[in-house]
Amino acid sequence: MICKKHTRVNRILRAAGMLLLGVVLLFAAVSCTKEEMSDMNDKETASAVTETETPAEVVADGYTAYENGVYTINQNFTLTFSDELFRDAFNRVTLSYSATEPLVMTLSYTEKGSEKTDSFYLEAGENMEFSGLTENYLRSVSAEALKTVTFSTCTERKAQFTFGGIVTEEYTVYDGKTHYLENDRFKVGIRLMWGGGINYIEDKTESVDGLTNLVNQYDTGRLIQQSYYGTGANGEYTPGSFNNATWSYNPVQGGDQYQNHSRIIDIVVGENSVYIKSQPQDWSLDGQITPSYMENTYTLYDDYIQVDNRFVDFSGWEHPCSTQELPAFYTVSYLDTFVWYNGTKPWTNDALSSRDDLNFWGDAQYSDDCTFPLRESNTETWCAWVSEADDFGIGLYVPNVDRLYAGRHAYNGSKDPMDGACSYVAPINRIQMVSYYPITYSYLMTTGSTEEIRAVFTENKDFCDNVSLHENYMSLRIPDETPDKPADTAVDMSSLDFTKEETYFQISAANNTVITYDGEAGAMKLTASGDGADVQALLSYRDSVPTLNASDYTQIEIVYMLPNNNGFADYGCELFLCTGEQQGAAAGMSVTGSLTCDGEYHTLTLDVGGLDFWSGTINAVRFDYFNACDVDDVMYLKSVTLK
Repeated sequence: MICKKHTRVNRILRAAGMLLLGVVLLFAAVSCTKEEMSDMNDKETASAVTETETPAEVVADGYTAYENGVYTINQNFTLTFSDELFRDAFNRVTLSYSATEPLVMTLSYTEKGSEKTDSFYLEAGENMEFSGLTENYLRSVSAEALKTVTFSTCTERKAQFTFGGIVTEEYTVYDGKTHYLENDRFKVGIRLMWGGGINYIEDKTESVDGLTNLVNQYDTGRLIQQSYYGTGANGEYTPGSFNNATWSYNPVQGGDQYQNHSRIIDIVVGENSVYIKSQPQDWSLDGQITPSYMENTYTLYDDYIQVDNRFVDFSGWEHPCSTQELPAFYTVSYLDTFVWYNGTKPWTNDALSSRDDLNFWGDAQYSDDCTFPLRESNTETWCAWVSEADDFGIGLYVPNVDRLYAGRHAYNGSKDPMDGACSYVAPINRIQMVSYYPITYSYLMTTGSTEEIRAVFTENKDFCDNVSLHENYMSLRIPDETPDKPADTAVDMSSLDFTKEETYFQISAANNTVITYDGEAGAMKLTASGDGADVQALLSYRDSVPTLNASDYTQIEIVYMLPNNNGFADYGCELFLCTGEQQGAAAGMSVTGSLTCDGEYHTLTLDVGGLDFWSGTINAVRFDYFNACDVDDVMYLKSVTLK
């Protein structure tokens, strides 16, 4: 049951067979309760809406054609309402429509005596319904009159548009700081002012002294929330910077790094669930709301919390394939030990893996150590942050993901959810954000000991398959052993063959780089992004079986090609060697080489034998493939071989 004030609802319905007089359409204004309006929706007929004493006029303008209730529109198709239609205060609008293209809907209304406009995105589809809260909803400020509604296509194509009806109402205003959802086991807080991200999870049946809320809510970037990565600079979009790097387009549910909060678009509160729609900020920019919507449905069960997520981007930009956080998951620092399953016998109570020494995942020198790839056959893709002292914590289960990325920031063991220190994990898939096409997935959370967390996830392992996470997707999974490729050679990374798309998982973007597989070229394509400075790719050797030792190799051989249309005639590159105790790139521990730009493939051979810092286990190589370049300069990479 939706909780709301029981007030008048203004409604306009398009009646079948209505009379068209030039650009003047006859509509009926109906005042009714929400329940009466819902009943009318079930039997939408001409007679249901024309039995009023005074028909109301609505002026339609800006369409290119009209036939049988369907308008052909492009930009600025406007419905202007008479003053009699929407006299009552409102803070929520519901529209029924059909459209062949995604649209922007702009409302013009009066707020506190001043004229105001407010815009929303509409997905394409048949028999659609959209509800949106006015911009100052959380401030308890209502609109006073709706004057016009204007529709424009998000694309350059014309749209066939059918107007089914519009409703305004004064809706219950929920607490923007934290709205709680609660049952006998869990208390879950949803921060509406921060886009509806989760800022509070308490297990009411467990007691650890001084520990109540398990979620870190230090700023808008923490919480448990949706976050996605898209384009870099593209001619229309200019990225900002964060953590000493040029950042990409990054809608974040909570808000941006400057603490501007995201916008709540809609909320529906049920008995055991809450539905949220929000419009996120762009993380690296200051107060730039993104052209996208995030939807979350939070549902409480006896033993777990289920979250159903949906994201749609309306930018129209072409985005690269990027590693996506599914979701971003932050806990208090006290939960210091990361636990996950790293085997090939899922759901058999096989041995778990754990780490209690993880560093900051955002520091390039530790990023590889914070990455936990999963084997092809491993469906037991849950993980948990627990306290070593109490073996108590919170678990996260996201089916059909390829990697886990986890770490600790400024670890101090604090139980305070407002402390700057925190623990973090994000299940990862490499997915291309496609404008106007939704990304959907679901996950479970539960609390307790490691054994209790695993038992709940095992019992509910088939709650969904998240098959949609493998759309517009490139695999990051590590291959299993096979009869002709036993475990001791399953992932021998001494020779990285990038002519095959399945080796995508062996290279990742360390900074200002977009990596794609180019099937026509038969190679990995590294494209300089951001401002073209400090471009890097990371080659991780930690998952090689057998383990690689620097003493066995004296050269690194790279087969590459630089297209003729790159900005420079010649380039320099640098390889930072991370071996032995050296986990990340460090000044003075590198080799350099020169690259030729002529559209032909070349082999670059770098001597590393005898270097005093080339010793012990080979952990990673950071490949700074251009020392200087233009944005969108490209390297095609066919192989990297240790010899």
